[in-house]
Amino acid sequence: MTDPNMVGTLDSEYANARETRKSLKYRLWRRTFEVMFAINKYAVMQKKNIIDLGTADGRMLQKIYEKYPESSCIGIEYNYELVQLAHKNFPELKILQGDIQMIDYPDNFFDVAIATAVIEHVLDPAKAVSEAKRILKPGGVLILSSPDPFWEYIATKAGLLDNEQHNEVMSLKQLSDLIEKGGFKVLEAYKFMLSPIGIPFEFIIEGYLRRLKLGCLMANQLLIGKA
Repeated sequence: MTDPNMVGTLDSEYANARETRKSLKYRLWRRTFEVMFAINKYAVMQKKNIIDLGTADGRMLQKIYEKYPESSCIGIEYNYELVQLAHKNFPELKILQGDIQMIDYPDNFFDVAIATAVIEHVLDPAKAVSEAKRILKPGGVLILSSPDPFWEYIATKAGLLDNEQHNEVMSLKQLSDLIEKGGFKVLEAYKFMLSPIGIPFEFIIEGYLRRLKLGCLMANQLLIGKA
């Protein structure tokens, strides 16, 4: 049965598979790399209040906490089973069950909001972006990733994804428009991840592809917005 607020949420079976399946491990590592690069570039204060929206089992948030141990790192996850898994695996993290379309935190509380591979699952993406804007301090940073719609379509046709896994998969332009309408200034918007398992010199190759306007060859999208 489809959840009325979230479509195709990650479950514990998928979360556990990220320990062994090369492609899943790589995708998590690569998204984490892009997020931490963005934090280093745009949120330079030593101590930060960081919230991970749709934190799943907390693996990315744990890596961020290890990188910024003086910061407060909080995760919000809709799936109760994953919240319990995160509590078990990472007891030092604060992981709360909740809906990112209605976040139980006051205005202007966080310096950084992360939303990786989650905006395509929510029923109302504009509401989720509005909530991210509300809880961020003025000048706070939103880091958002989402799959490219073309490669999502190909993967679905090939039987690699369930047709009901995602609610709406938006292009980079649509995502940029979404966060701008939500009150953010787009600082960067680009595509990444040429291979689902990683290749030698991938960052150099991807850089050349972006300069040649061949970002269509990459399967993921990243946006960085300023509140």
